[in-house]
Amino acid sequence: MIREMFKLREEGLMPQKGELKAKLVTPRKIILFWDVSELPKKIIELFFNRRFHELVSVIRINDVTDVFFNGKNAHHIHEIPVPYNSGHWFIKGLAENRTYLAELGVYCPETKFFPLYRSNCFHTPPPELPNDNGYSQDLVRFQQYEEQPPKWMEQVSTYSYYLKSNSLQEINE
Repeated sequence: MIREMFKLREEGLMPQKGELKAKLVTPRKIILFWDVSELPKKIIELFFNRRFHELVSVIRINDVTDVFFNGKNAHHIHEIPVPYNSGHWFIKGLAENRTYLAELGVYCPETKFFPLYRSNCFHTPPPELPNDNGYSQDLVRFQQYEEQPPKWMEQVSTYSYYLKSNSLQEINE
């Protein structure tokens, strides 16, 4: 597990401060990563006048398939108590061909669920068809890997000098 964590950090998939990231591991399983920061703890303690460790931290999985999510209109909600300081959690048993969004928050007696972080949306693949020519496997592979920026982006600067080329115009004429 530690080796996988270092690999994800090197690939830039680990969350930045104040972020919750979701990554599809298998067609029905994700891993969530979040920044274990003291700032949300302090905000919760000041706002609700309670110690953070007295509250239950929860991962909320929202089924937002075909919905413009406003925080309350998910088709289904599944909640899992998690230790906030772990920084990651695996979620399995997701339904096929659905779009989900995860939230990390705490339960406060006054407000019920209070979200701290919200993840990116992720889509679980449809069921495999008997004669699908590998389309489902390609879709799963595509969804499992984050899009990496092209390598040439590291060499391009906002101060790079660009020349207007007439060569395309000459070819087209």
